[in-house]
Amino acid sequence: MPATNAYYIGLDNGGTTTKCVLFDDTGNVIAMASARVPSKKTREGFTERDPEVWWQANVSVIREVIAKSEVNPKHIRALASCGFGGGLVMVGADGKCVYPAIVSTDYRADTLLSEFQRNGIEPAVYEKTLQRLWPGQPGMLLPWFKRHNPEVLRACRHILSAKDYIRYRLTGYFAAEPTDASNTNLFNLKGRFFDPEIFSSLGIDECFSKMPRVMLQPAESAGGLSAQAAALTGLTAGIPVAAGLYDVAACTLASGITDDAILTVVLGTWVISGHMTPAYENCLGLNNGMCAYRDGWYFSEESSPASASNLDWFVEQFFARRFAEEPNVYEACNRLVASMDPAQSDLVFLPYLYGSNSIPEARGTFFNLAGHHTADHVLMAVYEGILFSLMQHVKNLYPKGDFPKLARFSGGIAKSRVWCQMLADVLGLSVEVTGCPEPGTLGVAMCAAIADGRYASFEEASKAMTHVTDRFEPDMAKHEIYLKKFATYERAVASIGAFYQPEK
Repeated sequence: MPATNAYYIGLDNGGTTTKCVLFDDTGNVIAMASARVPSKKTREGFTERDPEVWWQANVSVIREVIAKSEVNPKHIRALASCGFGGGLVMVGADGKCVYPAIVSTDYRADTLLSEFQRNGIEPAVYEKTLQRLWPGQPGMLLPWFKRHNPEVLRACRHILSAKDYIRYRLTGYFAAEPTDASNTNLFNLKGRFFDPEIFSSLGIDECFSKMPRVMLQPAESAGGLSAQAAALTGLTAGIPVAAGLYDVAACTLASGITDDAILTVVLGTWVISGHMTPAYENCLGLNNGMCAYRDGWYFSEESSPASASNLDWFVEQFFARRFAEEPNVYEACNRLVASMDPAQSDLVFLPYLYGSNSIPEARGTFFNLAGHHTADHVLMAVYEGILFSLMQHVKNLYPKGDFPKLARFSGGIAKSRVWCQMLADVLGLSVEVTGCPEPGTLGVAMCAAIADGRYASFEEASKAMTHVTDRFEPDMAKHEIYLKKFATYERAVASIGAFYQPEK
């Protein structure tokens, strides 16, 4: 155990799992724990979770980390959380949720989104937010509730993001934070405030007063840990709880990215690529412009649920039985795909089981499926489809083709050397990964360390706590193969538009 009396807890409240990691002040992992938080899909398009079960998952992983670490809780100086962007948590006047928490992969508002796109509401909102409307964000969910479940909105007094809700449970304090706030479709990006004109455009004027009135900076303390939360978690009452970050921002910080020279790539529940920029103009015309953790900077992001959740579904449905004797079915699938030649199959998969990055209504599709294809070919197409959806995002970020030379990769899939090498081969870029197994938790642990006064800036904290452990160089021969397959993938995407045209 390192000889230090300064430890920091990072929480990551993701779309499926809550993770907790205890770090020392040099970024070494001392102990970690996780708990799966079940989601309920009560109806088509609905993805919800019990907020009390979710909070108890946070309590349990904190207690487990303290027990595993054998660190004196008095030496744990501060903590912070990140969480999935989008989604929605609605809290009543009594401090309790008036409806289950909604996860960002929820798409109940799909039909409403199509309506807003047709009637010009989306472009009007984009002018202020630099974010395309998305079904799983508050900007669409709140209008949906007004139309379909208005009594819930009437009972709601506080509208929160995922990590802001957990921070409220830790401190009893309602507040927002820019990286998350700018991912709501409700935030004026240039002015950096919740804009009442956006609420009016969406027809939800009454919701403006329900947004947090306090906007904290990511490494600013939201107050001390409450006595109640301290008793539940085993931590010391009054220690700083930093405002925290949107999970992609946390992973970006943990990757050591503090300027615009490196592409960040995240593959988890969502596929996300982005880069930091000091210029607002560099976000114009793209899908998601947000605030970066660095003051005055922006984060230009392309993201969608066309990601690893597709592989989870496919493996559980078709490969879990095949590899039932293997200790890890995903590692077995990785080895199988790594052994295959990408030139041997022209099968294309659009990874849209949980939403698309092209047409909102589109769903998962295989193209070129023929009698000679095997289950192995289908599995390889799933892997490639996920990476091709990411490639689409990167192309959108760099329309002139002026890609950076380096990408930093994080998310659950980044733990696999097979995925890391495939990413390098598809993008044609060098790919680096850091040694932290849960980068989101490290990013917010840095926020906690700054809030505690251990470090003076993000640059200083990142230099001390981020450690690159591996680098993957692209196989340019495979890159040429993937470029040809990606062109076929793009034709497949273009071809599905007619199928999903609204009926006249």
